[in-house]
Amino acid sequence: MNKTCFGNNQWNPDEFIQAYTFRFTETPDFTQEDDCIASAQNPAHKEGYDNISLLTKETFGRNVKATIECSFEGKGCPEIILVEKPEKCEDGAVRYGACFEVVLYEGGVNVWRHYREDGKCSWHKRLGVIYPVSENEKHTLEVEIKENYLICAIDGQKNILRVDDLFEKFHFGITVCEGIARVYSMAVEEL
Repeated sequence: MNKTCFGNNQWNPDEFIQAYTFRFTETPDFTQEDDCIASAQNPAHKEGYDNISLLTKETFGRNVKATIECSFEGKGCPEIILVEKPEKCEDGAVRYGACFEVVLYEGGVNVWRHYREDGKCSWHKRLGVIYPVSENEKHTLEVEIKENYLICAIDGQKNILRVDDLFEKFHFGITVCEGIARVYSMAVEEL
């Protein structure tokens, strides 16, 4: 997948799958800004802000890297996600349960593993690295998959996590949640 810039009139939403976690019933749309897509304040949402994802239509395996340019305000969280099996629901929305989230936030980076079993969602923190990340500045978040390793980098600072339960095939995606988060571009390259 080539680099997609999410500026106004610079991308085609039909080339992606708009999706949501099973954790919430709300299905908001991204806020289109001049140079990016973003979450917005949403008083009707349990978290007070939109929680929305965009997935690649293609699936990927090993030896692949996703890169996003992103920013956040306050508690906002831009993420790269790996989703095993999105499902179309009765309300027409596409939702997912099992996934990995690589989250940029005000304190650094977290990696979460999400599960969905018997209709119930649960999650487990796999990695938490604390270092200063400035809000309202663009950052580069990367996730590289090599064998059973997630190599996560923020602005070139790398962390390696062994993941023995990584999906054989998955959709890459982005999520914006928990505050104002912006994604300016996304690229996926096979290595």
